[in-house]
Amino acid sequence: MAFRTSAKLLGVTLGVAALAGASQLGLAYGLGIVAPNRALDITMRDHWTAELAWVAWFAMTSAVVGGMAGRPHLPKGSGAGTRLVTATAAGLGAAVVVPLTMQPARGAIVAGVQPVLVIGIGAALGAAAGIFAAYAALSRQVARWSLTAVGVAIWALAVLSVAPSMAPGKTLPWVRLGVLDAGFLSSSVTQRTALFTMPALALVSGVAIGFAARRRGMSTLTIALAGLAGPALLTTAYLIAGPGSGPGRFQAVPYWAAMTAAGAGVLGSVLAAVLRTGPSTGPSSGSSSGSSTGPGSAPGAEPTPHRPPLPKRDARPASAIAQAASAAAQRPEEQLRPSDTGVFSMPDAPSFDGFTPPQQQQHQPTATATAQVPGQPQRGRGRRGNQADEVTEWVSGLGNG
Repeated sequence: MAFRTSAKLLGVTLGVAALAGASQLGLAYGLGIVAPNRALDITMRDHWTAELAWVAWFAMTSAVVGGMAGRPHLPKGSGAGTRLVTATAAGLGAAVVVPLTMQPARGAIVAGVQPVLVIGIGAALGAAAGIFAAYAALSRQVARWSLTAVGVAIWALAVLSVAPSMAPGKTLPWVRLGVLDAGFLSSSVTQRTALFTMPALALVSGVAIGFAARRRGMSTLTIALAGLAGPALLTTAYLIAGPGSGPGRFQAVPYWAAMTAAGAGVLGSVLAAVLRTGPSTGPSSGSSSGSSTGPGSAPGAEPTPHRPPLPKRDARPASAIAQAASAAAQRPEEQLRPSDTGVFSMPDAPSFDGFTPPQQQQHQPTATATAQVPGQPQRGRGRRGNQADEVTEWVSGLGNG
């Protein structure tokens, strides 16, 4: 890869990833989704854990955006090494989230936690995991579909959660990653929806992306794994943040829901890969067995859409031999000739007796013979008349002596 090409590729990937990280953090700060400078007592530690999940998510998705931006600049025929270097550049660009979150966390007060160190580690782990996500986006088209679909859905849930509270006099809610935390919902309803929101989102996206990959004619393995990439980022973000330890299970419920998100996404795409639509049948396809066209169907059966009729051959005229045989079959039995029946009669020949001399056989009359078979000329070397007579006499005399 030429130096100018590699410099452009890495520069675009790193720059876009850094821009995506800063943009997402700025939008999250402005909407109140993330506020790392809050003072929280020990009963609110799970809310801090929820913000760690958002920070890790921002770092991973920023790396993915950088990888997608650098993909058009990949040289033709680039191998896995080039894509890995590009993904690493995307992860380095996404690492801009680390200082942008550590700086405001200096004003945070969380009981029993060092906010600056913890949020910095969470952002760094998210950027490192973003390298693998960016590599998947650079390598597979279905991975880009899944990452884009899940990313858009997560942002839609977040905006929908904070939109009602943006009116004057309203208090901004605590928004968790992948959960509909709208102010118009009660806390009990929110906890119930937090349990199935991410698995349902992963399942639907897996089915949709799996069928899209199937229509493109991709391999069965690619279709089966089409729903993995996007939900896997949700699972990884909650693994980095942890389940929390608060008594209200504020973070524990979405944590366990996120653990099933990756499996639900794969389940959806596997269903899309294995479910086969049967062939369309007409109204008379199942009425009777003789209505289908096949080897044993009636000659006048109508062809089905998936079984074209068998080709018909024109009747060939009978050959001269067949015509003669059919004409001969019409004659009376007394007029039949051997050539008509194929049976040729011949006079009965005397039975062969190798122990009786030929002179005696000539004087023995046969019971049924009416004519004698003319003798055949002798052939072969050494088969002369005198020698044959001597051999016959010697053989016939074996039983007398």
